[in-house]
Amino acid sequence: MNRMIIFIDAEYVVQKIKDSSESRKRVNRKDINWKNIIKWIVGRRKLIRCYYYSAAFNKSENEQTYKEQNEYFKQLKLTIPYFDIKLGRLVRVNGGWVQKGLDVRIAVDMFDKAVMNHYDIAALITGDSDFAEVISVVKERFGKHVELYTFDKSIHEALRLVPDKHTVLDSALGKKYNFWNK
Repeated sequence: MNRMIIFIDAEYVVQKIKDSSESRKRVNRKDINWKNIIKWIVGRRKLIRCYYYSAAFNKSENEQTYKEQNEYFKQLKLTIPYFDIKLGRLVRVNGGWVQKGLDVRIAVDMFDKAVMNHYDIAALITGDSDFAEVISVVKERFGKHVELYTFDKSIHEALRLVPDKHTVLDSALGKKYNFWNK
């Protein structure tokens, strides 16, 4: 009854940590200690797998950024046990880039792994209220426990009320457990 899978909306985490950085030096993706965050969430429970969802850079747009991202992903895979990376795509919208397909992929994976009884507890790291429905279904239909981890106290009520447990990962907690380097 302690099997856990963690589902990480990586860009949400990266953006929230960047936004909450109290130091003059902005925290960037490479400063995040995913291993420490995962270890803290899991505690004494059994980690089955951790899924990290992000969007793949396009090699033809910027070969250097593409190479850096692949090296970063490689380092995560090599240093964190039971860690898988699932990539969506980036689409250019109004001169900027938008991730596509990741929220659906997270929801489908959370649901699918509940159907296959791969976990007892799902830990979801996101602030997106679109996940409220899948959390509810996973809990009610399959009897799974769902823990939500956010970096923002002011999340939409639909998301805040549905999980079994909601924990805000604030800067004090981040400093205490070394979630990011400064």
